Amino acid sequence: MRTRIQNIIMTPGVREEKHISFVNDAEIHIHGNRIVYAGKKECAPAFEADQVINGGGALAMPGLCNMHTHTPMTLLRNVGSDLDLNNWLHQAIFPLEACLTDEAVRAGTDLGIMEMLSFGTTSFCDMYMHMDAVAEGVLHSGMRALLGHGIVDFDGSCADLEPGIAFAKKWHKAANDRIRVSLAPHSEGATTPEVLQKVEQWAGKLKIAIHTHVSETQFDVNGCIKRHGMTPPQYLDSLGLLSHPIVAAHCVWFTDKDIALFAKRGCTIVHNPISNLKLASGIAPVHKMLQAGCKVAIGTDGVASNNNLNLWEEMKLMPLLQKGTMLDPKVVSPAQCLAAATTVGAEAMGYVDLGLLKEGYLADLILLDLNQPSVVPVNDMENNLIYATLGSHVKLTMVDGKVLYQNGQFTTLDGKAVLARGARAAQELAEKAIAKAAENV
Repeated sequence: MRTRIQNIIMTPGVREEKHISFVNDAEIHIHGNRIVYAGKKECAPAFEADQVINGGGALAMPGLCNMHTHTPMTLLRNVGSDLDLNNWLHQAIFPLEACLTDEAVRAGTDLGIMEMLSFGTTSFCDMYMHMDAVAEGVLHSGMRALLGHGIVDFDGSCADLEPGIAFAKKWHKAANDRIRVSLAPHSEGATTPEVLQKVEQWAGKLKIAIHTHVSETQFDVNGCIKRHGMTPPQYLDSLGLLSHPIVAAHCVWFTDKDIALFAKRGCTIVHNPISNLKLASGIAPVHKMLQAGCKVAIGTDGVASNNNLNLWEEMKLMPLLQKGTMLDPKVVSPAQCLAAATTVGAEAMGYVDLGLLKEGYLADLILLDLNQPSVVPVNDMENNLIYATLGSHVKLTMVDGKVLYQNGQFTTLDGKAVLARGARAAQELAEKAIAKAAENV
């Protein structure tokens, strides 16, 4: 398929630039799943297109990367509100998750993918259970994802590692390389040194990333210091995990030494501001992380602690939190926010050709409707993009050169069926959990 996108404004995106650039009267040419031209219309080469998409003056930009979530938790939306992380997990979440099935996880995955596509997210990083069902959802929807089977180990048996390895061998680089796989130990507090040492070994053998929760709460950090005499980043480094590509979610309670260590090792930090606020976990020192040269991406976390998958809200809150806590309006720039939502995440997933609208790059992109009350007038396009744009402004989402969402319609998902199946699965899950609790009384 050869596609021309015309009548657009375009931002090619940012990697390390200080400002976001914009190209008026632009055009994008796509051959298969690759961009072959992106720039001014007047400079575009001749191109025979099978389909032409008229952007109607929309802004074309790279698709968003949600770098930490638990997609099937769409079934648990709004569950356990107003609890801290520890009580939220044990009182509200774990009893429901114990009743999950492959069918329920697939229903929740499809619902989450539909939500993400409608908000312009083209790829996501996930760790959960029943991951074959998640991978099937990614495969059939056309999405892109870095997936990992969540590994827990409280007794040193390392029994949860084998499913993670098997999942990696089965799915890594599947679906025309739209699916990549990580090893996903849940956290320091939910694992043992034995299993983390094996994770480190297998990550090297399989040449895949590690995805884990790090220093999410002060409770986590204090517990790690008590158990091992060091903070979670220092502990992971002592076991060799930081020598591999690592996606570290939260990182709220980082010391200056932790930040310097992550900068030195090239680890990717995933900032989840809304989840961290909702669970009263704290505010990550993102300004220090960026100043130190850390790679900072963003994520929503699962919807039970957010309560949606709208990455635009995270993109806006990321700088606002730092400005408010540091009393410095320049502490985080729009360009840094856009990089966090695109190129930093793409690179953490292992792609060197994703996250920019550039010749040779994968055709994962979105179109934003600029003819909306909240973005008119456009006095400052950079600030408009970060602070005024809403997820609802997304009018088209393309992944791997294929349009998956356009003007409220999905091309690979039956929207009504997905919504009905998700609601039904959530109801059945709640009923099972209630029945199981009654049996244990």
